[in-house]
Amino acid sequence: MTTVAAPRPAPDAARPVSREPGWWGMLFFIATEVALFLALFAAYFYVRVHSAGDWPQGDAEDPKLLRPAIMTGLLMTSSIPAYLAEHSAKHGRQGRLLLSLGATFLLGAAFLGLQAWEYSDSLERLSPHDSAYASLFYTITSVHGAHVAAGLVLLLWTLGMALAGTFTPERNLAVQNVSLYWHFVHGVWLAVFGSLYLSVSL
Repeated sequence: MTTVAAPRPAPDAARPVSREPGWWGMLFFIATEVALFLALFAAYFYVRVHSAGDWPQGDAEDPKLLRPAIMTGLLMTSSIPAYLAEHSAKHGRQGRLLLSLGATFLLGAAFLGLQAWEYSDSLERLSPHDSAYASLFYTITSVHGAHVAAGLVLLLWTLGMALAGTFTPERNLAVQNVSLYWHFVHGVWLAVFGSLYLSVSL
């Protein structure tokens, strides 16, 4: 009796699917930034727990919630086109990729504009030198704002590459990385909003 050997799988099919090294590099970079924000939040809550009297310290007013709530909505919404950009790049949908990257950029820019407006009002009532609370408040929110600004630069760079037709379903690492970074920025802001705004005002 003749035995028919089963066909061997192709070499590519035998290898497990894995992420590119550049994706892991972005993930490790984000991990270091998470550690930075954890240190800042630890300092904030340490001072808050060991602060005598009311919080915020001194005569500082509780932070207003309307604009930060709108900013939160903008960043939460911006994560949707960021995800769609990655999905579109993987499926070769050039038009949707451009629209998604553009929408993410515009929502992020609106967030940063509202933060600048918020600063212009809050600085009239509260200086970073007034108390430990004020110093930590401005440090944490400005560090996060700097990360948003960096994300906008990355989005513009990626949008330029998309306009040049650089990305294909097989080669779109930059879109994956900028999407991953943007979700990180969104997640950190939720922690900022909950810690520095909601927990103080409610």
